[in-house]
Amino acid sequence: MKKSILMFALCLSGMAAMAQSTRTIKGAVVDKDGNPLPGATVEATNGAESAVVDADGTFTLEVPRWLNTATAKYAGMKNKKMKVQDGDMIFRMKPKQDRTWMINGVGGYIGGGDLDGTIVFGAMGAYLNDWGGYLKLLFCVNEDFAERPAVPTVTAGVTKRLTDFMYAYAGAGYTSVNYDEYEYGPSYGPYSCDGAAFDVGVIFRPYKHLSVNVGFTCNTDLEDCTNYIGQLGVGYIF
Repeated sequence: MKKSILMFALCLSGMAAMAQSTRTIKGAVVDKDGNPLPGATVEATNGAESAVVDADGTFTLEVPRWLNTATAKYAGMKNKKMKVQDGDMIFRMKPKQDRTWMINGVGGYIGGGDLDGTIVFGAMGAYLNDWGGYLKLLFCVNEDFAERPAVPTVTAGVTKRLTDFMYAYAGAGYTSVNYDEYEYGPSYGPYSCDGAAFDVGVIFRPYKHLSVNVGFTCNTDLEDCTNYIGQLGVGYIF
């Protein structure tokens, strides 16, 4: 009898020790828009424990108490690792290839050089990913528009994702730098020459299909004339 009681006590103590060595984590696995991802798995990082997410996107998993992180996995999505916490753990997963195209209308203003105060308009298209690219065209409109052809500034370069809603870009291209001076006398009128353009800027994505572009372009003939163009653009992301 005493032996049976001793064995029972040992079993209870073993179960208590086991209970103290594990913990239960729970939460949900969703996409970036908050939709549940049934069938996803949540695994103990560097552990053998795992759970399959239910139809409503929730899960419950018993893991070792020493475990610090858990990882959610789903086909077509980037793995998401989170630090284990006492409350609900919400894994927000992103597609492995979150490609985005953008087109913007651009307006701006020239400061400095012979075209100080000139209004600029144009368009910008971009491919936004972790790394992407863009193409921008700018035209100037001034009081001598009839005499000066609106030769565009054309730039192209790379984009880089900084956060989920912000991208940086930088590039270079061709421009025509206009002068107010007369090259061969008054009868010849204003003239222009080939030059280089350099671009930097930031693209914001404040809402799903809305983009806002803030940019700065420097046009120069690399000798005597330099124009600085500040720009603001608004467009559509698809």
